[in-house]
Amino acid sequence: MRTTQKLVILAAVLLIAIVSVVFPKLYIIEDDTGGDLLWNLNEAYLFTGISHRGYQIRYLEYPWVLLKALLYGVRLPDDQRTSETVLHITSSGVERHVVEASDTEQANIPDLLTPFEGHIYANYHGSLYKWTGNRFEAANAEEQRQLDGTNRLVARDITKDAAGWSKRGFGQAVSDYEFSVDVGGKFTLQVTNKVVDRSRSSVVSVRLARPGQPPENIWHVDGRPKRVSKKEYENAFKGQG
Repeated sequence: MRTTQKLVILAAVLLIAIVSVVFPKLYIIEDDTGGDLLWNLNEAYLFTGISHRGYQIRYLEYPWVLLKALLYGVRLPDDQRTSETVLHITSSGVERHVVEASDTEQANIPDLLTPFEGHIYANYHGSLYKWTGNRFEAANAEEQRQLDGTNRLVARDITKDAAGWSKRGFGQAVSDYEFSVDVGGKFTLQVTNKVVDRSRSSVVSVRLARPGQPPENIWHVDGRPKRVSKKEYENAFKGQG
C-alpha cells in the first residue's frame, strides 16, 4: 500500500475517533398525535393524545439509521412519553387541560370517548371514566350500570346522538386530508393533516374560526423528526426511570 493511501486511511480513522469523542450522540425527538373531536350546538372538546419518541443515535450509527428509514425499517425509541391535552372550545374562548402524562404507550391514555346523556365517558385501563370538566374520574356505580362498564363505549364516529353530540376521530396519516365542523353557527373547527416529506411524516393542525375574528391555530403537531440538544432531550423525558 502506498504511503499516501496509508496516510488517508489513518486520517479517516483519526477523524472518526475525534468525532466519536467530541460528538458522541445525536438526540432526535419525533412526535405523533391523534384524538377525537366532540361537539354539539354550543361547545366542542378536542381530546388530543401526543406521543414523544426519543432517539439517542451515535454519529457513527447515523448513516445506517438513515438507510434503514429509507427502506421503511423500524427502530424502537430509546425513550417515550405520552400525554393528553383536552381543549374545551366555546364562543368565548379555549380552555386547556393536561390530563395525563406518562412514559407508556399512547394506548394507555383514555380512549373510546363516547357521549352519553350529556356527559363524555372513556375507557381507561379497562375501567369506565367520566370527563368532569378538568380531569377524568372513575364513573360511579349507577353510570357503570347504565353503560355496562365500558361495553357501550364506541371507537367509531358519531353523528348527533340523542343529546345532540357528534364525534369524529383524527390523527396523522400517510395522505393529506381535511374536514371542518360547524358548532351551532358560533364557530368552526378545521382539522388538517398534511404530508410534508418523503418519509411520509405529517403535520396535524386544528384551526378555530369565529365570526368577525381572524382564524387561530389551537393545536399543531409537526411529525417530522427534530434534532435537539442533549439538555432539550433530557428535559423532554425528565423523570423517567
